[in-house]
Amino acid sequence: MNGSAQAESTSRILVAGSETLRRREDRARRTDRVGTMAVWATAMVGLGLLGLIVAAICYYGLLTALDPSFVFGMPETMDAGGGIFPMVFSSFYLAVLTSIMVLPVGVGAAIYMSEYAREGFMTRTVRFGADVLTTIPSIVFGIFGLVFFVTFMGLGYSLLAGALLMTLLNLPTVMRTAEESIRAVPHSYREASMGLGATRWYTVRKVILPSAMPGITTGAILTLGRIVGESAAIVYTVGIFSSRVPWSPLKPAAPMAGNIWYLFTEGGALIPDWLKIASGQAAFLLLVVLAFNMLARFIAWIYKRKTRTEARFC
Repeated sequence: MNGSAQAESTSRILVAGSETLRRREDRARRTDRVGTMAVWATAMVGLGLLGLIVAAICYYGLLTALDPSFVFGMPETMDAGGGIFPMVFSSFYLAVLTSIMVLPVGVGAAIYMSEYAREGFMTRTVRFGADVLTTIPSIVFGIFGLVFFVTFMGLGYSLLAGALLMTLLNLPTVMRTAEESIRAVPHSYREASMGLGATRWYTVRKVILPSAMPGITTGAILTLGRIVGESAAIVYTVGIFSSRVPWSPLKPAAPMAGNIWYLFTEGGALIPDWLKIASGQAAFLLLVVLAFNMLARFIAWIYKRKTRTEARFC
């Protein structure tokens, strides 16, 4: 009797345990289902809002943006039918000037922070400062650029003042992106290169940088897109309207984002078809930023494919 009672009690315990486990599994499945539905709903709302914004911009300005006479035409101050070529030229000119300054400094700082600097208080402070700078609103940088570059240094409203300010604005992002890409390279690559007698600098140039190039290139191209699309910092340092192509970096200019702001705030009093020009310029700017993003993904895909091909034959 004792043995049968003990066996019955054990079976009851096992049944109760399996029922408890089954209830926990059902609860976990329901929670997972609810969480998945919430994530999908949030993603759909975000995509819907993004699609609505893109559709509105394209609806009002896409046809104008695809007109070559509009893109390569010169603007008019009092008449209708002007183009935006000085603004397009100013945006790309500013992006090139900023890239010349920010990329060598940012990538060089990332190489030093990841390969040469010892982990300690200073490196943590630099990373913390870079992360803090990325959260500061661009209009604060714009006011600083107006006070320091435009007024104190005497550069005036110019492409050079805007490029210096955009360098400060994008340097933390370039440095942190490049550093994370370099740190993602497996440590075995470094050990193998140095084990064969290579110096640290040779290892950085020939092994680490080529492996980290997809992330570095993607960060650089996305930075270019941010430079072209920046408005608040540009308004205070470069300018908002230009009727001529600014060939000199010491001349004022009017990048597209700043000129769009000008057209929607003050241009209506001077330009009869300001809404058409602003909408077309916004659509063209959207296409440029989209092209930069697609180019970044394409270059990263090329590097990844090249890396897989080289690894297959090694």
